[in-house]
Amino acid sequence: MTPVAGVAVGGIFAVIDWIAVARSDDRLERIAKPAVIAPLIVAVLLSDPEASTRSFILALALGASVTGDLLLLPPARFVHGLGAFFVAHLAYLVVFLLGPLRFEPGVIAVVAAVAVGLVAGRPILAGASRAGLRRPVAGYFVAILLMAIAATASGSPVAAGGAWLFVASDAILGWDRFVARPAATPRASVVGRLAVIVPYHAAQLLLAAALLRVV
Repeated sequence: MTPVAGVAVGGIFAVIDWIAVARSDDRLERIAKPAVIAPLIVAVLLSDPEASTRSFILALALGASVTGDLLLLPPARFVHGLGAFFVAHLAYLVVFLLGPLRFEPGVIAVVAAVAVGLVAGRPILAGASRAGLRRPVAGYFVAILLMAIAATASGSPVAAGGAWLFVASDAILGWDRFVARPAATPRASVVGRLAVIVPYHAAQLLLAAALLRVV
């Protein structure tokens, strides 16, 4: 499977998963959600038969993401899923650090990260503290923002777009879990889940496309 095919197949499964979420079809979602990342892992492994360090770490990032996807399926094991995605973000961070980084976009990303931390991070951490989860949530926030800064500093607009979509998805998830009131209706719950899953899948596909040099 070529990188282009891997990203394309992943995109098809992403759309199928969005349909499953919109229809509240838990059975289809259990299949489609992890299937989004699987072809990306295959593409990484097949595109680098020599298994370079960079490819190994990228595969680790995607593998940790699949693990997180499975752990967050109902009944969600939130803390375990958080840990899996923490590993994924650290692995993505290392991949970007292995390549060249540019100072100017990095500075802009740091400013953006501070803004996200102040606007979304503070209320989310306050809610997480009340739930007894301040430390894991704070650690996760630091990891994903560092990843986004490194992705932006890489100079790839595609990678930067993917990274900040990841931040947006997780900020929405954190806000819904720790700040917002529970959804008033099933439809509102579905809309909230789509607001998380659509940018999440777009983020993974864009990061993979950038790191596999599809675009």
